[in-house]
Amino acid sequence: MSNYKTKDIKNFSFISHGGAGKTTLTEDVLFNAGKIKDIGLVDEGNSKSDFIPEEKDHKYSINSSYFAFGWKGKQFNLIDTPGYADFRSEVASATRMVESSVLLINADSGVEVNTNYVWDIAVENNNSRFIFINKFDLKDSNFKDLFAELNDNFEDSLLPITIPYKEGDRYRGVIDLLSEKFIELNDSEEKKLDLNDEQREILEQYKLELVESIIELDEELMMKYLEDEEITDQEMNNALLKGVLNEDIVPVFSGSALNNSGVNTFMEYMIKLAPSAADREELNVKTEDDEKVYSTDQEGPFIGMVGKTMVDPYIGKLSIFRVFSGSIDKGEDLYLPRLNESLRVSKLYKLDGSEQEQVEKLIAGDIGAVAKLDEIETSDTITKDDLDVKIAPIDFPVPMLTKAAVPADDADNEKMSSAIQRYSLEDPTFKVDYNKVTKQLLVTGMGTVHLSVVNDICKRKFDVGFNLVEPKVEYKETIRRKVSVEEKYKKQSGGRGQYGHVMIRFEPLPRGKDFIFEEEIFGGAIPSQYIPAVEKGIVEAKDEGILAKYPVVDFKATVYDGSYHDVDSSEMAFKIAASKAFKKAMQQAKPVLLEPVMDVTVVVPERFMGDIMGDLNSRRGKISGMEPQDGTQKIKAKVPKSELFNYATDLKSITGGYGYFTTEFSKYEKAPEEISQKIIEESKQED
Repeated sequence: MSNYKTKDIKNFSFISHGGAGKTTLTEDVLFNAGKIKDIGLVDEGNSKSDFIPEEKDHKYSINSSYFAFGWKGKQFNLIDTPGYADFRSEVASATRMVESSVLLINADSGVEVNTNYVWDIAVENNNSRFIFINKFDLKDSNFKDLFAELNDNFEDSLLPITIPYKEGDRYRGVIDLLSEKFIELNDSEEKKLDLNDEQREILEQYKLELVESIIELDEELMMKYLEDEEITDQEMNNALLKGVLNEDIVPVFSGSALNNSGVNTFMEYMIKLAPSAADREELNVKTEDDEKVYSTDQEGPFIGMVGKTMVDPYIGKLSIFRVFSGSIDKGEDLYLPRLNESLRVSKLYKLDGSEQEQVEKLIAGDIGAVAKLDEIETSDTITKDDLDVKIAPIDFPVPMLTKAAVPADDADNEKMSSAIQRYSLEDPTFKVDYNKVTKQLLVTGMGTVHLSVVNDICKRKFDVGFNLVEPKVEYKETIRRKVSVEEKYKKQSGGRGQYGHVMIRFEPLPRGKDFIFEEEIFGGAIPSQYIPAVEKGIVEAKDEGILAKYPVVDFKATVYDGSYHDVDSSEMAFKIAASKAFKKAMQQAKPVLLEPVMDVTVVVPERFMGDIMGDLNSRRGKISGMEPQDGTQKIKAKVPKSELFNYATDLKSITGGYGYFTTEFSKYEKAPEEISQKIIEESKQED
């Protein structure tokens, strides 16, 4: 399809819990649209969506897949998202780039752990929402019970448009309630359905509830209905569209993606009901001084946002973006406000799974890509003509599981670090940080599956893998009593010798004060040129305490006396003397081990509050506050960092995936005696 307008573009994503059948439904849609010749299967590893080796091996989606196709005069952009919780960032990205989201429900299992989470993301991103209940071909699936469960789970007004028809346990197809037509399994033709009296009564009840729900959306239709006037199909469809746009209703469809049943009917309704890109009324952007509103048509200034980044060792960086306003032609310069930099776009692409199709132009509503523009990052706003505006960035979920990465298969640290850093460019929920204290490369992801997949991808793309180990804790040491020590460094070995003599007072400081150095030298006992060397000797020595070789903090050192030699004294001599004085003082000043304590905020449904508080207490946590919010509880606590490395996994287990948490450094506190002894013993064993 060519020469289409923004009003002809419809963008939607498939979202769900894992295993609901999004990829199979995507195959059906592409096949029915004439985009592909054969329907691929996830289990056989030949679907268009799951095209990277890791997806074929694991048999589930890891990345979102993007497709563009025409259908009856409309241009569709479809994003098939992963369903497993560890890849929720893909859902956050996809729902920001579309007007509509279709939630798939597995008829065999109903509402699952990730169902509400992805639904809430679609709500937050103002998507019009639809539901497709899949797998009615399974033996025990029951529409009535499942629809009741959905009504109990969602606050939205759900409206069944197509329902399954079964004879006993045998699935035969779907019924379009509005047209009262039966679309039989393995047949796209609408047929008349022979129903007995009981079945006819049930169907009539569904039809009555549907019609009344639609009529309630429009006052004029309500008047016509009450006055027994004829209501046309077009009027019903218009009322439905209005209800979807206003988020007053959620149309519900049924079918079996495995049998390509109910899919054509679903897409026919998407043509009628899914809002077009032009139905997005306005685009709010931030300027340097204020906010501004732009129209979402192709006549406005070009404004787009990068929703996803993919890095390939051969083709380079691929930046996938949504055009929200205006248009861009290949060969033009785009402007990157974040860097105040212009970049030449040599080629523009539309995506079809693993393949890229070159196009001459992208207009408002289109989803496309540019390649090899390394400056562009996910969530970047892109414009033209130095238009300095910014679209609100994508709200990605916060990664919670942190591990230390060490090279696998005798690879060197530098090669591993480079591979991990390169991968982090395409995954906003994979964070990399080097801890200078513990000298470890820390990686943070959404969970164990996420980190395992990242490892697999690094092996394939960059020929280097990594192993995951528990991170080390950045313990510190401090002193508890005030002491004064004297140290003399004297060395004579023929010729000029070495002489440095210091008297230094060491005293503890409050937590967080780190280190203070002062001098109280009178009468030139130590010449002023040697005082900096005294400070330097202590600064270098305090990097390694005497308990477990952790840095020493929160103390004050005051050099108050000493002596020097006219010939033998030197900066080196006073530096060594000060270092030895520090070590002597540590022996006398009752040193203790300090552990980092984190401010932890946990958000969970109220029903899990007791379990969460008990678990935090078992981690030596101290509850500092609770705050109810929209059916959830925000629990604030202070918890030692050493108790949190596996908390992401445990929280997922306790809450079934409904909880999340954030951490921020709070302070250092004295570690309990049993913890200190364990850390000190481990340090001795390492030595």
